[in-house]
Amino acid sequence: MAFVLGVSLFAGCGSGEDKAPAKEQTTEQEQATTQEAAATDSAATAQTGMQAGTAQTSVEAAPEIEEKKPVLHIYCIGEDFKSRVQDYYPEYESTGDKAGMIGDTEVRWHVYSDASSYREDLDARLVKQAGRSEDGSTLADDEKVDLFIADEAYVRDYVESDLALDVIGDLGITTEELADQFPYTQQIAQDSSGRIKALTWQATPGVFTYRRSIAMDVLGTDDPEKVQEAVADWDRFAQTAEAAGEMDYYMLSAYGDAYEVYADNVESAWVEDGVLNIDPHLEDWAVQTREFVENGYTHGTRKWSDEWRADHTGDGRVFGFFYSSWGIHYTLQDKAEGTAEDEETDEEAVESAVGDYAICKGPEPCHFGGQWIFAATGTDNADLAADIMRRLTCDPEIMKRITLDIHEFTNTVSGMTEIAEGDYTVDVLGGQNPLPIYIEVAKELSQRYTTSYDDDLDLGFQMSMEDYFAGTVSEIDALEIFRKTALTRYEELSDGEADEAESESE
Repeated sequence: MAFVLGVSLFAGCGSGEDKAPAKEQTTEQEQATTQEAAATDSAATAQTGMQAGTAQTSVEAAPEIEEKKPVLHIYCIGEDFKSRVQDYYPEYESTGDKAGMIGDTEVRWHVYSDASSYREDLDARLVKQAGRSEDGSTLADDEKVDLFIADEAYVRDYVESDLALDVIGDLGITTEELADQFPYTQQIAQDSSGRIKALTWQATPGVFTYRRSIAMDVLGTDDPEKVQEAVADWDRFAQTAEAAGEMDYYMLSAYGDAYEVYADNVESAWVEDGVLNIDPHLEDWAVQTREFVENGYTHGTRKWSDEWRADHTGDGRVFGFFYSSWGIHYTLQDKAEGTAEDEETDEEAVESAVGDYAICKGPEPCHFGGQWIFAATGTDNADLAADIMRRLTCDPEIMKRITLDIHEFTNTVSGMTEIAEGDYTVDVLGGQNPLPIYIEVAKELSQRYTTSYDDDLDLGFQMSMEDYFAGTVSEIDALEIFRKTALTRYEELSDGEADEAESESE
């Protein structure tokens, strides 16, 4: 735990990819003066030559200077946003894997696979671009960051900084244009002054994804509406877990499978006025998870482990998992398939569960992850940056194409509603159309309590509770371990419980 919380998730400053400064161009006035002087000298020389009876050669015209094209620099973590621009921004023309053209503007891509390196390089350039580098240097126009992407884990770092432009106030995207987006996606990107600093093309509502065959055994039905009644709140979820346990099934696989659902429904933030705060709903998660472990309702795996993966296949005995809209397509589909028999190792084939899943809302609305688009302060391509953000997050026709092409649930209520009313289906869900449920969940989401501490403290809290789940420490001791470690990690925070105890003693 100390190791995890001791590793900073916030990037420091590092060296950028600086280029040599552009050569100065001769101004139009200087060119005109030079050409006029050359013409005068030529005429005089020609007159002299004629008087002398000698032949004269013509003077060569001054070479034309090629006008430099503007350059749009886009920084990304992963290939997702790059693919969306390349495939769906109408005016984009590819000129290579890392370059393209939009009109007369050259597009250069800077795509990273490692989050730490990405943050380090990006932050160094943004700080320099904002004129805050230690040596006072800045970036030339054709080197400036124009657009950049942030994962939800650190999106708040940029939302609450001066390194990103105001979507409405600076870029001119109107509230009317933004009105069709799911509100929670804007809440996450809204700073303390109410300014929206970023937009996203995707919405990521979370749902309870269950095995149809197991639901039939436990509940006598696999109908999403009936299953929803059996998991509509945490009390009924626990009752269904008990019924599943009696038939030798697990309700969940990993200790942390339900954590994001609880975390999305807190009534207070991790940090309030500089004070570390543990919301009671997170304690509810810890207590229920301990009960599930004691009663054998949880398999006791770790998320993303081989054992957790195996629980998704047809050989698994887990009732269900919580997944986001993107997770169902990119993760569940793969894990449900299992592995075919390996001829070299004679590994036994695993039964596929593709088609044996379905979804319902679950006990509480939730979401998982996402990426947001920022326009960098100091960009010299603000109009084009704004147009890309506008077209790729507000245009329902483009959003619908993305959903139909690659099954990504996109951030437009009208577009998703239109597809939800059609014959759209998902194979892993046995032909179910999940969009009506996605839309219902996404509309209910509220992200009023997001902070830049969330990703780090969420992980630390889950790890601190594992000894409690194992029965080696009490809940009170586990909470105290978490609190002390977190306050050591973040020295700027104070302890709310200690402050309250001191106040009572006085």
